[in-house]
Amino acid sequence: MTAAQHGSRRRFLAGLATASGIAVAGCADLPWEDEGASTGFSRSDAEEILADSEPAVPDVVRPVPVEPAAKALDAQRTRVDDLLSDVPDAIPADDVPNGVVRESIADRRDSAIEYRDEAADASGADRYHALRTLGRARKSARASATTLAAIEAETEALLAELSDERTAVESAVDDRCDGIAYRGEDGDDGRLRAALFFAELERDLQRASHRVGRWSVDDTATVIDLGGAAGDLEFATATTAIWDHCTDRYAADTGDRVDLEPVFADALETSADRAGAVDLPDQDGDDWLSTLVDGEVDTGFDQTVLWEAVRPVYDARDGLRDADGIDSTGRNLANGLRDALRFEQEYRAFERVRDRFEAGELARPDSIDPIGSERTAAISAAESAAEELTRPSLGTDRLTETIRTLSWTDDKIRRKADGDPGVVVSLAGEFGEYVCLRARFEVLPEAVDAFRGRLLDPEP
Repeated sequence: MTAAQHGSRRRFLAGLATASGIAVAGCADLPWEDEGASTGFSRSDAEEILADSEPAVPDVVRPVPVEPAAKALDAQRTRVDDLLSDVPDAIPADDVPNGVVRESIADRRDSAIEYRDEAADASGADRYHALRTLGRARKSARASATTLAAIEAETEALLAELSDERTAVESAVDDRCDGIAYRGEDGDDGRLRAALFFAELERDLQRASHRVGRWSVDDTATVIDLGGAAGDLEFATATTAIWDHCTDRYAADTGDRVDLEPVFADALETSADRAGAVDLPDQDGDDWLSTLVDGEVDTGFDQTVLWEAVRPVYDARDGLRDADGIDSTGRNLANGLRDALRFEQEYRAFERVRDRFEAGELARPDSIDPIGSERTAAISAAESAAEELTRPSLGTDRLTETIRTLSWTDDKIRRKADGDPGVVVSLAGEFGEYVCLRARFEVLPEAVDAFRGRLLDPEP
């Protein structure tokens, strides 16, 4: 495993742990959390499901809406190197006696180097994802360098400096958000590409805005807090620079450009109407899940798999509603379209899971056979979807996001396979995830067709 691969995997596991923590926190009070009652499996059982990684999760490259210039990556790498120039490879305990602080500086430095190396030697379309990775490298590098410098700095002066920087950065990000102009080539390919480009632009700017908006440090902040705050500001600054470049490249690369905002707005409104027409129960009481299906819903696995299937429907609908209520700046139109497509996929997938549940096809697994079968079926459906979805678009973006989720479920099982062979583990949750993922892949081409009909061929 290369250093870049190791770094990617380490960051993936950290992100997965964070995501899992959020999920547990959100569901801690739900009545169906009874994993202890699930059928127990050995570590070797879990390992057998992923034996030899066959069939393998398809390797689908995330779509690229624009190709940055090589010089843009050089500028970002130079900034990373400049930030790390004062951070030594090893920090002596005599210089930084606090072990937690030393570890924070080193971890952030290592992350910056891993991100930087991950983006090394990128060419052509690969530069797009590499350039955004370098934004994360700048964040980690700045956090490491500022944490080290804050040890000797006068806190009040450093806070004032960071506060002034925050004001300038926040203004810059807001200007970019307010200044989005949805222009691009008309026609099918032009509209698909524009929707993807502006959805990526909006999402990155919103992430930057969120980091700056949540920024809150005062004279009680530790040097680690100060480093983290500086890293957030660096990330936002990097994001604006990266998307200034990408926007210039996109404009230069498109021919006759038209205003696509009316097209996006109409597609979003139609999608919001579609979502609003779907009857979903309020999530009140302990038995609201039972209103989703005909038949008895037992505590435990039944509720867990239904929740896994329907939760993303609510999430996508909420995102779609938020986007449909935007002000005249229209700076969330494309992300609204992303949620519109997600709603089409998730609701169709829920219907498919519901049908299987009502037909009595889904029950807590008492062997690894149904788990392996659902995983194989999910991978087969993913491969079929990948054959149909090839153009850079929100459809291929949704495909890669769903495949990433499939990889996460595999990794959950892989981690359960590691460790003490005598420990009994539950795989019921992962089985439910494979069931839902299979459905999401199976319905994705149909969902994309419905979405594209609104974006490309709206009814008069």
